[in-house]
Amino acid sequence: IKPTPILLPINILEDFTKPLSLSFRLFGNILADELVVVVLVSLVPLVIPIPVMFLGLFTSIIQALIFATLAAAYIGESMEGHH
Repeated sequence: IKPTPILLPINILEDFTKPLSLSFRLFGNILADELVVVVLVSLVPLVIPIPVMFLGLFTSIIQALIFATLAAAYIGESMEGHH
């Protein structure tokens, strides 16, 4: 109920939108990587897609790290007042 009780609905909505935005971001990044690989395989079957697949693997690792860090930060923030 911080800072005022009037903002309680917004605070509750914020608790639901944080994980939802994380999941949309992760889904969008995975979908974009797969679409790029599919397009490149259809255009140039053997040469270009392999480095792009390795780039996708690298970006997937980074996205997993960002997802875990933000999830931990959100969980820590929600547990802050519950000592």
